Amino acid sequence: MRDHHKKRKKPLVELLVLFENFSGHHIHRKIRVWDSKPQLNRFQPDKTIPMGLNIARKPKDPVFLSQKMCRFSFMFVIICSLKTILYVTGCYIIMGEIFGRIFSEPDRYEHVFKSSNTWQIGLLFIGITAFLYLLSQKIGVLVTGKTMGQNWNLLYYGIGATATISGCRNTGTFIKNNPVVQFNYTFEAYGKNRVEGDDKKVIEKDQSPQETEQLEIMYLPNDPSISRITENLESMEFNRFLNIKFMVVVFIFSAVFIFSFYQTVFNV
Repeated sequence: MRDHHKKRKKPLVELLVLFENFSGHHIHRKIRVWDSKPQLNRFQPDKTIPMGLNIARKPKDPVFLSQKMCRFSFMFVIICSLKTILYVTGCYIIMGEIFGRIFSEPDRYEHVFKSSNTWQIGLLFIGITAFLYLLSQKIGVLVTGKTMGQNWNLLYYGIGATATISGCRNTGTFIKNNPVVQFNYTFEAYGKNRVEGDDKKVIEKDQSPQETEQLEIMYLPNDPSISRITENLESMEFNRFLNIKFMVVVFIFSAVFIFSFYQTVFNV
């Protein structure tokens, strides 16, 4: 447990909590909360706290420190809705004006776009986006909507098991100078059926993959063929960081392209 911003009246506390998921399997989750009553010393190591899971938040983190009914801010919903409406309306007006100008003088704007660097920026944007996407996919840290849903099901509905490693290979990718290794493993589902699976894991650079004999994994009760290393499910911070970084890069390049496109059309 760590305490951030101790001088605040409501310090931000980082908790590592151990609890049962929907299948009765114990899992760890790291959460951050604002401690509204620090004088009560509610968050101490080895101390129990009331906690609930809100399944409606899937695929986001469903953990909340209460067993009462979850509430939402109606004002927050209105503000988010207004921001979305304003953004969509602004894009509609600007794009309508742009296409109106282009369609009114197609020959003129065809010549303008040929002599501008807008199309080059667009191709560069597409190329960099595709490269980052393929790189993230190769590393195994790309979290799509389908992957997020699958990881959520594994963590909160999955059953834990100890898997025996049947093979491994170095992917040739490094994260913080540590190699990413793909492990093939087998495990017993429900204590009888032998199931095969594979997943990638970051290991220490001075550690040999052959030294690892077993892995803790989680699988879906209704489909044991879907499994992942438990460590990857319980520690998603790095994956989130890479996804945020990917989205920031895409946003910057898309903003540059839109600005260049806007200048090309309106500065003629």
